[in-house]
Amino acid sequence: MNIDIQTEHVAMQPEWRHMIDTWVERCRRYHPEVVCLDLNLRHGDTCRQGDEVDVVALAGGRNVRAVRHAEGMAAALHEALDTLEHELLVREAVERRP
Repeated sequence: MNIDIQTEHVAMQPEWRHMIDTWVERCRRYHPEVVCLDLNLRHGDTCRQGDEVDVVALAGGRNVRAVRHAEGMAAALHEALDTLEHELLVREAVERRP
């Protein structure tokens, strides 16, 4: 899986990297069709709604995206990855329907 992480006006923190690594490992087990993951972390100074995480996964030839805002980057990252997981599950369920 190709992983691209970009940060804007924020330094990557070890706990965020750990959260991302844990999610990627789980994703490899349960969503092997995900071939690419792009994360953009933006600090609240550039975004009026607080810190922002924009995450896009390429799965089965389609992009699955989640964007979340929160008062802290850890919360935004957690919510974005949870939302992406949900979107991947929905996509898989729809594709499996007879």
